[in-house]
Amino acid sequence: MSKNKSKKRKAKRGGSWEEAPVGHSVIDSRKPGQEWQNDISAPSPLYDRLLGWLCFAGLLVLAFLLSFHTLVDTDIFWHLKTGELIFQTRRVPLEDIYSFTAAGREWIDSQWLFQLAVYSLHRISGYSGIIVFSSLLACLTLLLILAPAFKPEKYFLTVLFGLGTLLAASIRLKARPEILSFLYAALEIYLLGRFRQGKKWAWYPLPFLLLLWVNSEGLWPVYFAILGAFWGEELLMALLPGLQKYVRRISPLPPGQSAGQLLLCLACSIPLAFLNPHHVRGVVFPWVLFREVSSKGNYIHQLIWDNQNPFTFLPALDRDVFIALIAGSALLFALFLYRRILSPAALVLYAVFLYMALGALRNVALFSIITGAAVCLILGENRDRELLPVWLIKRGFLKLRPLGACIVLGLLIYLGYDAVSSNFFFRNIMHAKFGTGALATEYPIRGGDFLKAIMSKDGELKPLRIASDMESAGYLIWKGYPAWKIYFDPRLEVYGDKFLLEYLNVFSDPSRFAEADARYDFDAAVISSLQDRSELTVHLARNPAWALVYMDGFSVIFLKNKPALAAVIARHRVDPSLGFSSPVPKELSGKWLGRERYCRGYLLLKLGFPALAVPELEEAVRNWPDNYEANFNLGRALNLLQRYAEAVPFLEKAVEMQPEPIPGRIQLGRACAGAGQQERAVSIFIGVLKQHPHEMVACMDLARTYESMHRSRDAREQWRLCQEIYQTNPEFFRRYENEIS
Repeated sequence: MSKNKSKKRKAKRGGSWEEAPVGHSVIDSRKPGQEWQNDISAPSPLYDRLLGWLCFAGLLVLAFLLSFHTLVDTDIFWHLKTGELIFQTRRVPLEDIYSFTAAGREWIDSQWLFQLAVYSLHRISGYSGIIVFSSLLACLTLLLILAPAFKPEKYFLTVLFGLGTLLAASIRLKARPEILSFLYAALEIYLLGRFRQGKKWAWYPLPFLLLLWVNSEGLWPVYFAILGAFWGEELLMALLPGLQKYVRRISPLPPGQSAGQLLLCLACSIPLAFLNPHHVRGVVFPWVLFREVSSKGNYIHQLIWDNQNPFTFLPALDRDVFIALIAGSALLFALFLYRRILSPAALVLYAVFLYMALGALRNVALFSIITGAAVCLILGENRDRELLPVWLIKRGFLKLRPLGACIVLGLLIYLGYDAVSSNFFFRNIMHAKFGTGALATEYPIRGGDFLKAIMSKDGELKPLRIASDMESAGYLIWKGYPAWKIYFDPRLEVYGDKFLLEYLNVFSDPSRFAEADARYDFDAAVISSLQDRSELTVHLARNPAWALVYMDGFSVIFLKNKPALAAVIARHRVDPSLGFSSPVPKELSGKWLGRERYCRGYLLLKLGFPALAVPELEEAVRNWPDNYEANFNLGRALNLLQRYAEAVPFLEKAVEMQPEPIPGRIQLGRACAGAGQQERAVSIFIGVLKQHPHEMVACMDLARTYESMHRSRDAREQWRLCQEIYQTNPEFFRRYENEIS
């Protein structure tokens, strides 16, 4: 027989014989005795196919709903400002223009296409256009993941795996450049899957996809990882033909020819990576940034919250889904190997991106997208109705598939309702609300607009040098550039590691803030994350060189006492001792309103105004009753006002929610002692000291309680124990020295 002719080979294509070209190996993955109703060529009931389509459509709708929420990314506003500048000047900034601390320093803006896109959308339809755009991208990404595997005759595993992929990635589905990388990665795997099926044209768009990627988002090196994995698989098959006994190749092209074409694709892609505004520096930048971000000794790593361990910092649902996705993928790859349909490229991608995801929370979504796309690619190449172990099929497991589909549909409806009601976004700590817009509780919108209003005269904005933190800087850039220059913003790579250490110290240590003020001569300070930076806030509020002019639940604003700002300060100075009033956003209710009122109450409490804090904290508890911090601080404020009996129920609830923290138990003990429940207070303090023998505050409170009960001997003994605790570390306990002596 001629070499150019096809010879018959037994192939597992619906249990039939089919022609296979010479040089192309198709391995029979069906085990003897497997029932033929598991093949997709067998008829499937209409109701079963309808359930399949409903599940598929439901997943796409859920992808849209889970990403259709208010803006939550701290970077979005400086992205908008940069997009506006690119739109107006027709050029990409090459150096820092926003800060007075890194002005003129090189800035590699690898996200300029995303910035231009979101600004253009904002010009047309405001924030709504940006949010709808990101939701459609999320929906399209999931469609590309599911498309290779989904058929109404074989849908259950695809839908189940797609749901896991979506939920694991949901915490990153928001309006940020990264969402384009998710789309590009899913599209690249989809096209390479088509190439595996013999569509030679499928690799032609890939270099142009890279060109888009390299100008849209910094994760574009992932393109080469995916392409390299598929090229390596074809090369391996060409060099080791014997491997085709263990893995299925469905491509009609010989492995050597496929490897050659993918190598050509790789060669065409590399030059296009340099077609960015920064050329060679733009190509090098992502690799350097990846090294810095992944180095735990680096301050960039410390400042990026989502570099943390995913098992520790992921919300409960996201963590459980992530674990299930890891385990489910591993089981499927084991099944692929057993059925001899494993794709080495898919396995390599799973291993590489799993390693990255285990090291940083921020990589969980990328792992989910790539693993989902790779697994669905293999599921789509399989002819079985459902890829299951033989013994399950023999026991009629497929007859239960409609029931499983109904359960999945119910879960999709529940999750959709959870998203529409916004509860989903609060549980996964995004604190977003379903719908469009930007919440005033997540950005310094009220403070920034107030500052712009008081610093504007005759349509011109007065220049300011603002001591800004990472959370507030983006919005200040959006509202005030070019008149306002900021101290720091989220573009961490621009500032360098040495400056990042300075920033961390400046916003945590008032003395270091004073040093920075002497060096840079700030005009204003905008401070957010009030609970973490309360020490600096209290220091500036008591410092005569600064004047508090604005305060809400997200941020506070101070102006420096300079002659040029004296008139503004005189009109707008805030003195909480004369009362406090700050408007609450009308759109807030429930937990979002509770969070706003809690932050205001906490700040007033730290500033030394417990009487003003109590109404705010009462509203916080009313709107967010299961919040530990709100209950604890309300009880603490009532204790300071000596309203002990009122404090007891709130502190009891706080201790019930979190029994371990010492401050909650000590405050409860104080409330009980003040409310006439001395025996209970003694029991609480003794319990604390049994667990923490060197807890000085509990020791002193127990001594005072004994005194109030006229138990002089016990009181003297307790003060003696306090002396012993003091002697263990006099320097640490110096503030208690006078009272103990």
